[in-house]
Amino acid sequence: MQTLYAYVSRGWIHSIAQAGRKDRLYARADIEKVKARSLARSGHGAVAASAMHWGEPIIPTTITQITSEGPLYRGQLATRLASSGILFEEVAELLWNGARGAPGLRWPRYAQSEHLRLFAGSIAAPASNDQLMELFALFTMQLGLSRGHAAGQADRGDTLAAARELIQTIAGCFGYASQRRAYYQLRKGHSIVEGLLGALEIADSAENQEGLNAALVVLADHELSPSSFAARIAASSGATLHSCLAAAVCTNSGAQIGRLYSQVEQFLMRAATHNALFRRASELQARSLAVPGFGHPLYPQGDPRARLILDLIQKREGRSRRLDVIERFIADVQDRLGLYPRQELALVLLGIAMGLPKNTSGALSTLARTAGWVAHVREQQLSGALLRPRAKFVGQV
Repeated sequence: MQTLYAYVSRGWIHSIAQAGRKDRLYARADIEKVKARSLARSGHGAVAASAMHWGEPIIPTTITQITSEGPLYRGQLATRLASSGILFEEVAELLWNGARGAPGLRWPRYAQSEHLRLFAGSIAAPASNDQLMELFALFTMQLGLSRGHAAGQADRGDTLAAARELIQTIAGCFGYASQRRAYYQLRKGHSIVEGLLGALEIADSAENQEGLNAALVVLADHELSPSSFAARIAASSGATLHSCLAAAVCTNSGAQIGRLYSQVEQFLMRAATHNALFRRASELQARSLAVPGFGHPLYPQGDPRARLILDLIQKREGRSRRLDVIERFIADVQDRLGLYPRQELALVLLGIAMGLPKNTSGALSTLARTAGWVAHVREQQLSGALLRPRAKFVGQV
């Protein structure tokens, strides 16, 4: 117990108070992470096996570093970049090239090819907006097919032009979540944020631009997430950029990543009052179950990305009663249950504040993360190493 208390005091293990009881709960994910570190250092079993689950680093990178203050992009704090008003495009260029793009950067608009126009016209809007991620994968592969055979793509060496075109195309896919339920062609001179607002038919106000841009910036990369790892594995095998990004998008669509946003949104919408929300959260914690949208293993003292987005929401004008109820609920969960909000919860709340269509937060995070995936693909391609972890055979079942 003394070792446990020491780890808690160092911030390695998150301790959670229980209402009306002296004993406390301890975050299982934090304990498993500390255990993985111990195993990796002591040499018990394969180091890679310990590292694969929130454990020790296994791939060297110069792109993003996770710190208690949030991710650093090429040594620059993501939350500070977002607060400065830097555009998402500038941050994408920073991740790709190590230097920011010009202030107020607008990428050239890539004209919609005849192949893409016919393809977009043949696609029906998905039944649910949380299927937008599968739509992204389809458009990604279609763009890759239109660029010719794989060897030709590698010879041209226009990876970043293809990346910019793809991000614009994904932004246009948000038109399927709007009232028009169809692909939206970004306008010449528009930023990605302006294109998103146009695709979603949301007011192009200063506070909407600020909130959406800040969210895209702080979510652009998060080190070796499962989707980034998938992109790097594909890149190490020699796959094209579009194949690597399609692998990342499909990985990101899982229930524990991209669709976690929809779970958070459903949790918030199933209860109309603050007391009902807090009661549900307390019941989940009492059963040692995760409260949707709270408690990030890498940020035991709170997710800085969530704090930044939530601070921007609090400054918005014309606030709804629903927004006030959820913000009060978040404050109570933090104060009384010792749980801190994750970025998924903050992004869902931003969507509610902006009046975004339901179940689009996961898709927005996927768009943001595309910038980071491109950087990981390029870095992995330069390394020339094939990622091929070993399995530990444990016998037949």
